[in-house]
Amino acid sequence: MADRLDALLRLLQRQHRMRRRHFITTLLAAGVSLSACRQPGTPTPAPPSASPAAPAATPTAPLAELTVPGYDDPNRWKGRTIVVTSWGGALQDALRQAIYEPFMRLTGCQIVEDATDEAKLRTMVESGNVQWDVVDVGTESVIPMGRLNLLEPLDYKKIDTKDIFPELILEHGVGYYYYSTCLAYRKDKFPDKPPSSWADFWDVEGFPGPRAFQKYAQWGPIEAALLADGVPIDQLYPLDVDRAFRSLDRIKPHITVWWEAGAQPAQLLTDGEVDMTDAWIARVQVVIEQGAPLAYTWKQGRLSSDSLVIPRGSKNVDVAHDFINFALRPEIQGSFAMIYPDGPAHQKAFDALPKERRAILPSSPENKALQVYPDYEWWADHLDEVVERFNAWVVG
Repeated sequence: MADRLDALLRLLQRQHRMRRRHFITTLLAAGVSLSACRQPGTPTPAPPSASPAAPAATPTAPLAELTVPGYDDPNRWKGRTIVVTSWGGALQDALRQAIYEPFMRLTGCQIVEDATDEAKLRTMVESGNVQWDVVDVGTESVIPMGRLNLLEPLDYKKIDTKDIFPELILEHGVGYYYYSTCLAYRKDKFPDKPPSSWADFWDVEGFPGPRAFQKYAQWGPIEAALLADGVPIDQLYPLDVDRAFRSLDRIKPHITVWWEAGAQPAQLLTDGEVDMTDAWIARVQVVIEQGAPLAYTWKQGRLSSDSLVIPRGSKNVDVAHDFINFALRPEIQGSFAMIYPDGPAHQKAFDALPKERRAILPSSPENKALQVYPDYEWWADHLDEVVERFNAWVVG
């Protein structure tokens, strides 16, 4: 069991890290200014400032003036330091601006940054030399890591989850932002009746044209295939894998590109190489705002999330819990969503966001209601067998 979970973790991290790295590439190709696209090899103190990620937006309140109820004592954690990890680049710039710097200013705690590496986390825990305190991981990794006893159980008496979306609350981690995989297309190819579901994507006669599809089983193709085959969105889990592959067999001859990098879908659409594809919507939104004739639908999208966890053996479990609680406050969540186009985990964060910003966030009520959120426990139980079967099917 431990060997299987270890292999699963390596697979998840490799693909999650690749997704993040290619997001940075996409933004750079789009001409977005990123002053600190880095993944440090050693911990570095948070710098005094950083450029926000695109699409740029003004926070709901100047961050230098931002206050958070309960965090009004600059000596709260004076003299303490925690190490927080994430994925580098534009995302980490936004986290620094929206979360790390306000936490330091309001509590007196110092934050040292490092790059998430789940294999390194396991080595730390098993050697008894844990240097990290809060780690940003893909939520798909939380349950496998918990089963391997790598994480501290979260004490939810210290973390206010009253208005956090309930599916984000796990024993060993809590989700703090969402991202989405949705159907995207060229508007000029479907001017009268745009595609609005996976059934439309599968309908090659009603919606003709070349298609692309991602090569990762665990980020949407299985769910999309079942939705295209008529399974109601609220009845997807447990996934009927055999039915999904029968559905995939019907669309496979019409897929001209199996994309592997997050930069590809928006580029394929922009270049006219394909007319529709599944895509990570933050990427597509960037090129839409630059004038590309693209659009997407939230209907039947696949939500995913990142979570905050505490490595087992952290020397600062008390401050780590306080940091996680701070990161989930609606004021902080709203500020992050105005800087970076991922969706808040706190339902009240949307109250202060302008309508035009809510429209592009994956977890805004109007968008979230149209999408499916994965059953990560099901995926933890079945990931390796589904991925092996899917990879063989793609090349077979």
